[in-house]
Amino acid sequence: MVTDSTVVNPDEGPEEAIEQEEGSDLTIIEHLVELRNRFMVAAAALLVGVIAVLFFTWDPPDNLPNTFDILLMPARDRIDVNLALVQEVTAFEVHRENPDPSKIPPDAEFRGDCEYKCLGLAEGQMEDILHEVLRRASRGLSTPEVPYADLEQIVTVQDAVDYLGGKSEENFRLASFSPTDRISAIFKIAIYGGLLLALPIIIYEVLAFIVPGLTRGERRVLLLGTFGCMFFMLAGMAFAYFVVLPRALDFLLGVAAENVENVTGIHEYISFVTRIILWIGIAYQLPMVLAVAARVGIVTAGQLLRFWRYAIVLVFILAAIATPTPDPLTQSVVAIPLLGLYFLGVLFAKILYTPRDGAEEAEAAA
Repeated sequence: MVTDSTVVNPDEGPEEAIEQEEGSDLTIIEHLVELRNRFMVAAAALLVGVIAVLFFTWDPPDNLPNTFDILLMPARDRIDVNLALVQEVTAFEVHRENPDPSKIPPDAEFRGDCEYKCLGLAEGQMEDILHEVLRRASRGLSTPEVPYADLEQIVTVQDAVDYLGGKSEENFRLASFSPTDRISAIFKIAIYGGLLLALPIIIYEVLAFIVPGLTRGERRVLLLGTFGCMFFMLAGMAFAYFVVLPRALDFLLGVAAENVENVTGIHEYISFVTRIILWIGIAYQLPMVLAVAARVGIVTAGQLLRFWRYAIVLVFILAAIATPTPDPLTQSVVAIPLLGLYFLGVLFAKILYTPRDGAEEAEAAA
């Protein structure tokens, strides 16, 4: 029963009085039942998303994409097996006392009778060269084995370049330091990926529960902020994956690579990648946060512009948190777009600002 009065009917018990809400079509118990149902739908969507990502991560068929391959792509993209590297390593093995890569042409043969452009390597020497090239190209990341049958197909230096270029990318691997490392990494990918897949349904269920109790203006602000945040978060995650990760990996794996041989564990690598993608995606919410704050009258575009000096400092702090690498180049790659997003948020604030009661007078007085 719905009433328009706050007077409690004396014939009703305290339970009935508590359940009824003024101006509402549903009682509190019915609201709780609806909340439970929507929570169960959101949980089911999350479970389906986790199972789907788990299928593509555990051991998918060869004709389907592998989530591990997707997450390893930023590291693979920075592996550069070029002609100069093969010539340098080969020259050191062939002429240990006086290595000169310029004297080894691309069409020089590793084996032969040594009458013309032949290096005449000893047995096993060529295999050592290929492994050394892969190790230096990947800068300490685990590299694949080179089968003996493949060695027989490599004749010239250029053949080695062509073979190693594909080998290092296709068979790039990480190391596992404990029996649980691989399965924990797989489930971490499945949980994050499942949450991302289920996010539209989760947001829909939350909005469907909240929106009926809001005014028309509040609904508009909520929907605008929600879809805007989704857009900027996906944009930030794409930026982290395609731009930030390759540069961060190139710097971190290149430090002291000649003297220190690092082996990257699967758990550490997955944690590193997911952290950067997640935090940069969150940091890209900045313009929508400013837009919503201006829409409800908390800040103005003028206030944000006067705050620009502090904004630069805060943006670089946020970039340092989002990128766990100490080099200024990677932090600048993240901070400069964030600074641009801050001023985009100022523009949004200028367009969407709605003053609160008495806010215009206070702003004019200031």
